[in-house]
Order: sequence, then C-alpha cells, then structure tokens
Amino acid sequence: MTAPFSIPGERRGSAAAGAVTHENETIMTKDNQDRSIAPHRNDADEGRRTGPIRDPLASMTDALGDDPSLGELLAFRGSAPDLAIFAREAKRCDDEADRLPYSREQTHEIRMARVGLKIVGLSCTAMVAVWPTDTVADADAKQALARETRMHGDDTDYRIAPMLSVEDASRIRLHRAAFAVGERIVPPEPAAPAMSERGLATWPLSRFDLVDTVPLAGGDAILDSTQIARWAAFVDTYPTLSDLVDRFARMIATADRLMVLADTTAKDPRLLRRAAEGARILAYLAAARAAIWPAMRYSADAEAKLRLVALVNERASRPDPLHLQAAIRHVVSQANWIAKGFRLGATLELDPEWIPIV
Repeated sequence: MTAPFSIPGERRGSAAAGAVTHENETIMTKDNQDRSIAPHRNDADEGRRTGPIRDPLASMTDALGDDPSLGELLAFRGSAPDLAIFAREAKRCDDEADRLPYSREQTHEIRMARVGLKIVGLSCTAMVAVWPTDTVADADAKQALARETRMHGDDTDYRIAPMLSVEDASRIRLHRAAFAVGERIVPPEPAAPAMSERGLATWPLSRFDLVDTVPLAGGDAILDSTQIARWAAFVDTYPTLSDLVDRFARMIATADRLMVLADTTAKDPRLLRRAAEGARILAYLAAARAAIWPAMRYSADAEAKLRLVALVNERASRPDPLHLQAAIRHVVSQANWIAKGFRLGATLELDPEWIPIV
C-alpha cells in the first residue's frame, strides 16, 4: 500500500532509494504522490486516504536500523530528499491545523487531529532544517520555510528591536541559524518585470515561494470526518522516546569515531568523513523526533526528553554544524505548542538553559 499522505520522501538520486522502503509501503515519487491532505473523493484506491499516517522522520531513517554499515551511511548521506516537498508539507499541515475549530465544544478527536497535523508539520520543518544545503534548490527551500515560520519581531528595525525580551531575541537568532544555508553562493532572485511584461499579479517573488505553492486559505477545514479520524489515530502511533535518545547518542558516537579514524588511519579520509556526516544527520533527525513528540510529566518519556536536552547541550562545544544544533533548539521550543494541545498542564513543556551557540 502506498503511503496515504504526501509525506515528502521523494529522493533525487538512487544511492539510497531502497533505504526507506518498509515492507508493502514505499516512499512516493513524482509520478506517484498523494499531493493533498484533503480527502481523495475520486481516488479509486480508498487505502490512499484511509490508511495510517506515516511519521516522515521515521520513514526517512528507520529502515537503516541502529547499527548501519559504512556503505549504508554513505548511501544515506548521498541521497537527496526533496526539501521543497518537506517545506510545502510543513506549511500545509500547519495551515490545516490552524483551520480546525477551536472551541469548548471541540471533540477529543479533532484536538488529537490538530496535534497530529502539528507533529507532522514540525517533523517536516525539522527535516528541512537538519539536512545540509547540498544544492541551490535546498537553499531555496530552507529560505522559503524560514520566511514562513519566522517569529514576530524578526523584521523590526533597530529602534524597536531593543524592546524584544532576551528570550524572544534568542529564539529569533536560533531560528535564523537553524535555517541558515551556509556560505554557498545563492543566485539572485527573479528579476523585476520589464515595462512590457504582463502577468504581474503572479510575478514570482522568489525561485520557490511557499505562499504560491500553498495559497492562503480561510474558512472551514478541508478535512472530512474520515481524514480527521486518520490524523487523530496518527497520534496513537507513539514512538519510544528513550529509544530515539539512545539512537541520537549512538549515531553521534559513530560520527565522532569515524572522524577520528578519518584523521588518523585513512589514506583517503573523504569517505569516512562523508559517512560521519550521514551518521550525524541520522542522530539529529532522531533528536528532532524525540523533541517533537509530547511526553507526560514525570514519565519515562519526560526523563528521555530531559536526557536529550543534556546531550544536545553537551554538543555545543563540539564541531557539529551550527545549523544542526540550532535546529534542535528551535524544534524544542516549537514543540511546546504541541504539548499544550496534547494535554494542557499534564504534558512536559521544556524551556532549557541552553549553552549559547549564537
């Protein structure tokens, strides 16, 4: 059965094309995508809109297991997930979650559907932030999602900026660092229209614009009762957070060991360093999943989240790329909104004392 939601698992390249295939479920390609979270009323394959929602980060990483080989790490790093699709799904899920009704009469199912949409949306955001900028298209996706998710106050001038709280100023800088595209030279944006140009109402503002891709839509939610039930059921597919934190620690140890081997024993260290990059990405994707999913206070999952904070803080003085460390800090902050929607007052909300990195 094809995954019933357009979780962006499409890959530009075949090196690891088989790395994210799960039994009878396969990641979609350009020719086989469920492009909408709306019900597919004319879709002959009912399973495409009634089957379980897949966790996008799990779909990207679970098939590699907890002890990947050197070849698997190289293949994973050499794969190229389409970050534009992840960015599109992040905005689409957030928009639809905000359209679901907020009221005292809302059902538990609607509330859990909103939580499910927020979890998948933030998971897609984490994927965009964590994956390195390998191409100009990746840079465009990161910059487009950064524009759509920036905090209020991010574009204030120097006369207003001092009015920001220390906490908000720190969040803004972490957000910028999380979506930074590095020092890659990005081509200029589309040119301004010439005097004779027409079609000005839709003249592109950038090479990739999420507002054009996912137009603004008000009014009622587009999900019907069947789709709401699917999203509510997704929240029940809860991962074991301690396992994800263990995976983060194990993949980080793998990456560190490979870097030492590259510096001391290899005649050509490039492959080992490339594999170390793959292990590090796997580590931070696992950390993002552990940060995103809610945990009840005083539970084993809550303890796992606190252990994750300590482990990520420990990496502040390590050579992990800045955008990876900033991405997890940003996701931890955003995940508090999911926690509030899950069980307000009974779910752990994190406001860690992060070691400053920006």
